[in-house]
Amino acid sequence: MAKAYLVFKEEKYLQSCKRMADLIWDKGLLKKGPGLCHGVAGNGYAFLLMFRLTGDVKYLYRAIEFYNFMNTSDFKNVARTPDYPYSLYEGLAGTACYVADLTHPNTAHFPFSDVFTVMH
Repeated sequence: MAKAYLVFKEEKYLQSCKRMADLIWDKGLLKKGPGLCHGVAGNGYAFLLMFRLTGDVKYLYRAIEFYNFMNTSDFKNVARTPDYPYSLYEGLAGTACYVADLTHPNTAHFPFSDVFTVMH
């Protein structure tokens, strides 16, 4: 939806993105682990994407709160250990990418999937 919005500039695509981001905010604190695939960092990237699309700091706040959740004892006590704890998608490597992108939210993008890149 984000790429469709960037290409076609139709508001319906942005509205769809906003609805998805709201759903993630309401239901997306996954306790499967910190990673990108089915994890907190993966869902947090949706907010970084929305921040870039809209400039609305609400989404940056939400991205930071997802990071903060990973540091709580609730998360640390119940999050499962990934099969590959250091991998990009399941483990800490993806989480490290997310944390790094939090420091530069204006250029943040999900690893290997930057919808802002222009394809020729």
